Amino acid sequence: MPQEESIMTKIQEMENTLNESMYKLDVLKKRIQRKLLTTENREELEAKLEEYKEILVKTEEKLKKLRKQNTKSFMVAGCLIFAMWIVCFLLYGLYSIFFET
Repeated sequence: MPQEESIMTKIQEMENTLNESMYKLDVLKKRIQRKLLTTENREELEAKLEEYKEILVKTEEKLKKLRKQNTKSFMVAGCLIFAMWIVCFLLYGLYSIFFET
């Protein structure tokens, strides 16, 4: 049975993909700025540049969704911990009332 990846693992993978895409984008921009490119090579590099920009946008959107999901998970966990404290406090109060300690 394959183990599901955690949200944090997915976020880290997305950040790695994002950093890699940004690096490739910078390299392509520098190549395009060179003056010794043929028209064909320049068009090819510009097409790749657009492709990496699209990947960058999609990855940023996925990363935002994962971070939002991570925040929701954290809020649920926080609420559960708070609820457990309340239950413990109430049980202690009931114990104190019935056994008059």
